[in-house]
Amino acid sequence: MKVILPRVLAALVLVAVGWYSNNFFSPSADTTAKPQGQPAWRSGAMGRGMGGGLGGYGGGSGTQEVIPVEVSSTLLAVIRERVRSSGILEPEREVTVLSRVEGTVDEVKAVEGARISEGENLCAIDQRELRIAAEVANIELEQANANYDRLEALAKTGNSSGEVLENARFAKKRAQAGHETAMINLGHSMPKALFDGVVVRRRIEPGQYVRVGDELFTYADFEPLRVRMFLPEGEAQDLEKGQRCVLRSESDGPILTEGSIERISPVIDRQSLTVEVLAIFPEAAVTLRPGSFVHVDVITRTLENRVVVPRKAVASRQGRTMVYRLLDDETVQEVEVVTGFENDSIVVIEEGLEIGDRLVVQGIEKLKDRSKVSVYRSIPVEVDELTVEPLQTEAKKSPEPMKSPKPNSAEGK
Repeated sequence: MKVILPRVLAALVLVAVGWYSNNFFSPSADTTAKPQGQPAWRSGAMGRGMGGGLGGYGGGSGTQEVIPVEVSSTLLAVIRERVRSSGILEPEREVTVLSRVEGTVDEVKAVEGARISEGENLCAIDQRELRIAAEVANIELEQANANYDRLEALAKTGNSSGEVLENARFAKKRAQAGHETAMINLGHSMPKALFDGVVVRRRIEPGQYVRVGDELFTYADFEPLRVRMFLPEGEAQDLEKGQRCVLRSESDGPILTEGSIERISPVIDRQSLTVEVLAIFPEAAVTLRPGSFVHVDVITRTLENRVVVPRKAVASRQGRTMVYRLLDDETVQEVEVVTGFENDSIVVIEEGLEIGDRLVVQGIEKLKDRSKVSVYRSIPVEVDELTVEPLQTEAKKSPEPMKSPKPNSAEGK
């Protein structure tokens, strides 16, 4: 009895499971009249839903999602490749005048900020004593000349020896040297400007006592101003003497003035591994002061008639560079492109696009080929006035659009 009872219970369970399964999978089950609260999948709804195609999971008609996007148009432009650096504005020439004589400052003629001309007196130092010394030297010279002339006349008549005449000749030369020294010292007491410039510093006042070697003035030539740049070897290889440069007070600020490369060092500094490059700016002093920290852009190459797009329009997926072009039916086409020059804001498209194409720049991460979109804003290509010179103010579609500089050979499917 103990053995038979479990077997009977197991048989009853198998019969119940079989009956339940037959009612669940029976194709003749009534699908129109279901007990209240019965799940839809028990009435065969699951089978119909799976057979409903692309919209089966939602039980709908397959409506495609519309993605809001921001677009911009391609731009035809001239591209100027550049090397960027910075440095300090320096004057073309700067001279510090030191005292060559000792004495009291009698007069000061130059002040800070004053423009001076070549040969102009800057000050006068102890003029009276130096003038007396010069006068004494002049008297000694006249005396030596007269003595030599007298002895020379006597020598011709045989009344003077050659040795005496030779000594007189040396005395004459000594007197000449003394007179010249006195005149040079007198000139040093009135230092003159060696070139046209501006007084940068004045270290003396009238009545001040100065010694040999004391600083008197510093003056400089501000036309032109120069900038010393120290560039890595790789960037310096693209530079040549005479290349155009532009100057800015801020990295992306307006262009203040233009200049050129004046000199490129032939050697590389061993410590910094950089090359010294000197740029000259003839009119920089009009708007800037020497000593200002400035930014310099050197134009290394110009590219004509290039197709430019915003950098945000270009995506890289699975090793392919692509953009999404807006079509007339408000869908997008995935286009593979070949890029060239690029910076922080723009990319040059060498192959794959035409002038006037409209590209998605915002919302690109959600797009696939033939995605449905809704344009909520159109924006222009933002360009730097130096790097990019637009050749058209607005890109528009035309029946025969201008082609990009290279053949269109890489359009996505």
